Amino acid sequence: MVEKLALLDNYHVEKASSLESVPEIVAVSKLDILVLSLNDITDVDLAPLIWLKANDPVPVVMFAHQNTPSAVKSVVAAGVSSYIVDDVQPQRLAVILDLAFERFAHIQGMNNELEQVKKKLSERKLIERAKGIVMRQKNYTEEQAYKEMRTSAMNQGESMAKLASRILAELDED
Repeated sequence: MVEKLALLDNYHVEKASSLESVPEIVAVSKLDILVLSLNDITDVDLAPLIWLKANDPVPVVMFAHQNTPSAVKSVVAAGVSSYIVDDVQPQRLAVILDLAFERFAHIQGMNNELEQVKKKLSERKLIERAKGIVMRQKNYTEEQAYKEMRTSAMNQGESMAKLASRILAELDED
């Protein structure tokens, strides 16, 4: 596989002696894409790829000569962008790598969007809890409590979530 990749322009090829060396190679080489060629992945520990996915994500293309039913689930969980079984003709490599880049970018985008949604939901929960406290302490309606919080946040130049966190922190101090 290394020889086939060397035929492509614009790609620097690093050969790993084992999957365990992948995090080190990625850290030293600052790769744009990781391409792995394995004979059989049934006994391969994919922990280095899982670590890579969490700490220094890059597109990963995995070529294997054999497939097992559990292999697809394992490689997807490990963050592999493209998983190809059997031999590949050199003229198909560029398309495979381009697809891996695009799939990786798409998944990263979805992951970023998911994190933003989780953050907003968390902030919304804080605001709702703080609003409930203001309602109880001042005997306000929900609308009155929200308006007071919004006005206070604007006057202090902070977000509603930051104000809500402060209200909840003050409650914990009491």
